[in-house]
Amino acid sequence: MKKIYLSLLCGLLLGTSCNRTADKGNAASTSDKPSITDNTPIAKDTSWKSLSLREKIGQTMMVVALTEDHKAAGNGSIKGFLEKYPVGSLFIADWYLKEKYAPKDPLAVLPEILKEYNEYSKVPMLVCEDFERGIGETYSKYTHLPVGMSLGAAADTALAYNSEQAIAMEAREMGFNWLLHPVSDLNMNPLQELVVERSVSDDVDKALPILKSQINGLHSKKIISTVKHFPGDGVTMRNQHIVTTANSLSKDEWMNSFGKLFKGLIDGGAASIMVGHIQLPAFQTQKINGQLPPATLSKELMVDMLKKQFNYKGVIITDALNMGGCAGYYKNELEVSVQCFAAGADVVLWPSLAYMDTVEARILRGEIPMKRLDDAVERVWAMRERFGYNKKENHEIATPMTDADKAFVKKTGAAVADKAITVVENSDSLLPIKAENGKRIALIEIGEQMTVEKFAVTKRELESRGFSVDILENPHFYAWGYRIDSLNNYDKILVCFENRYFHPLGTCLLKNKESFGVWTANMLDPKKKIAISYANPYSLEIYEGIVPTKINAYSIDTFTQKAVVKVLTGELEATATSPVKLNNPMLK
Repeated sequence: MKKIYLSLLCGLLLGTSCNRTADKGNAASTSDKPSITDNTPIAKDTSWKSLSLREKIGQTMMVVALTEDHKAAGNGSIKGFLEKYPVGSLFIADWYLKEKYAPKDPLAVLPEILKEYNEYSKVPMLVCEDFERGIGETYSKYTHLPVGMSLGAAADTALAYNSEQAIAMEAREMGFNWLLHPVSDLNMNPLQELVVERSVSDDVDKALPILKSQINGLHSKKIISTVKHFPGDGVTMRNQHIVTTANSLSKDEWMNSFGKLFKGLIDGGAASIMVGHIQLPAFQTQKINGQLPPATLSKELMVDMLKKQFNYKGVIITDALNMGGCAGYYKNELEVSVQCFAAGADVVLWPSLAYMDTVEARILRGEIPMKRLDDAVERVWAMRERFGYNKKENHEIATPMTDADKAFVKKTGAAVADKAITVVENSDSLLPIKAENGKRIALIEIGEQMTVEKFAVTKRELESRGFSVDILENPHFYAWGYRIDSLNNYDKILVCFENRYFHPLGTCLLKNKESFGVWTANMLDPKKKIAISYANPYSLEIYEGIVPTKINAYSIDTFTQKAVVKVLTGELEATATSPVKLNNPMLK
C-alpha cells in the first residue's frame, strides 16, 4: 500500500447505488471486558447485534478521512455524513491534510477532525495509518525510527517491543488506535522491490520472535496491530501495487516458513491480519475468469485456511483496493471491494461510499448472506472490546505523552540503531577511520530522491569529529568521467545508497541517474571506498561486490546515521549479523 495511490479515491468516494435502510438500534452495554492480551474469539459485548444494517456494514469499512467530501455527502456536516454512512474506521492521509488545510499545520487540525467524527459516531472511531518507520517519517514533529530489518539485525526482542511502544506512544498522542504494521513478510527474493528492508528477515525463526514482540509492544499501549501481508510477500519479484503477485512456494515450503510464521503470530495474539493481493497457488483451486485470485478475493485463503484451518478469530483486513494487484478480476473497483467482503474479508481498505449501498442492497436481496456480515461485525466488535474501543464512555481520543515518554522514544531509537549496524566486510581493515589519517571525505549519494539534506546528519557528525565532508548527489559519469582522478584526491570515499521501495516505483535495481552515479563511484580507488546501504541490504552485493569495506544500515533515520558514524570512527563496535542471506547467486 502506498499513499501515492490515495488521490485516486477522491473521485470515487461519493458514488452511490441501490437503496438504504435506516433502522437504528440502541447499543447495549456490558461490564465484561477481556484483557488486552487475550485473543478472545467472540465479543462478550453483544451490543453489535442491535446495530442497524448500515451500521453493521460501516464496521467493515476503513475509508480515507476526506473530510470535505464527507461533509458534502452529509449535506454539509460530518454529523449528516455519519447518519448516512456510519463508517467504523478512518485512514488519516497526511497528503489530504496538507493539501486541504494548507497553510495550517496538519497536526493542528487533526484533533478537531477526530473530535468531530467521534462526536457523531455511535462507538469510538478506529483511526489508522501505517507508520512502519515511526511517525516522524510522515510528521516531522515526531520521531523517524529504524525500519523492520534494523530490528531483525539487532535481533533483540526487548528492543523490538520498546520500538513499537515508542511508535504507539506517539500514535496515541495524535489520536491513532490502529496501525497497519508490522510487516510480517519474509524477503526471500533479493530482487523483490516492495518488501526488502521493511521485513525483519528472510528466515522465519529469526523473524517470528521479533514480530511477536512488535505486536505486544503495540498492544501494550492500546494500539491495534496488523500482521501483513498474508499469505506472505517477498518470494517473487512482482509488486502487488502494480500486478497480482504470488507466493510460489510448495505446500511443504510454505508451511515450514510463512505458514509457521502466521500460525505463530495468530497464536501470539494477532489482532488483525492484512491479506495481500497475493496468490498462493499450492493451496488454491478456485479461479475467477480462469485465473487464481489474490488472497483478497479468495475464500479458500481467507475462510478455509485462515479462519478454519488456522482457527483465526481476529479481523481480516484487505490491502488497499486501488492497487493493481486486485484489479481485473471484476469490472471495477467497487465490485472488487464487494467481492473481497463476500469472500471473507472483515474490513475492506479504502472502499468507495457506494460499497455500503451495494452491500446493503445485496444482503436485502439475499445475494450476500447475513451471516457473512454478522461474522465480520462480531470479529470487529471483539477486537474493539479487546482494546476498549467498543463504547464511548470514558473514551479518550488521544493520550498525551509525558517528558519521560518522549525521552523513552529517543533512547529506544538510538538503542535500536546502535545494535543494528552490520559490518558486512572490512577485509582491508579500513575501519575505523581517523581524521588525523586523512580528513577529506567525499560522500557520494546514490538514490532516486537525493538532496544534500538527506545525509546532513552524517556530514555534521563527521565534521564534528574533525573531518571535512563534500556531498555529491548521483555524480553522473558523463559529467565526471573526464575528471575522475580529482575524486581520488579525497582521503576516503563513502558511497551511500538510499533506494528504498517506491523510490522509484518499478524495480529494486538502479536506473538512469543512480546507475550513472554508481558508475562514477566504481571508477574510484576501492581501497579508499566504504560502501554503505541505508535501505536495500542487497545493493552492496549487486553494485559494490569487490569493495573490501561494506556496511548495511537499513534505514536513513537520524539515529541510524549517527550510529553509522560511530561505527566508522570506532566509537561503536558493530556486533550485528545480517538478518538476510547476501550471497544469493542471482545477485552475481
